[in-house]
Amino acid sequence: MAFVMFQYDRPTDSHRWNDYNQRVRDWIAELLQIPGAVSFMAYRTADGASPDTITLLEFHTVEDARKAQASEQMQRVLEGLQSVGVAAKILLVERSPFTPEPFHA
Repeated sequence: MAFVMFQYDRPTDSHRWNDYNQRVRDWIAELLQIPGAVSFMAYRTADGASPDTITLLEFHTVEDARKAQASEQMQRVLEGLQSVGVAAKILLVERSPFTPEPFHA
């Protein structure tokens, strides 16, 4: 499994916050239309730390994730985020061979 990870702070200005909230579901739908996309998950920090939002767009292979990073859909979503004041950091990550599956307590 490989992931395209977005890390960013959500807008705090009320106008941009409203724009972000109105568009976020469409951005998620667009990301899931990228060829090879498997799933999408978003996390928010519980303690207010920055970045306050981390998302994971999952792919079966690193190559699919690399292609997604360069896709038109990804660029449109990034431009949309920028239009509401979000500067997202994008990382390509994969599972470690030491923990291919989660350890359970």
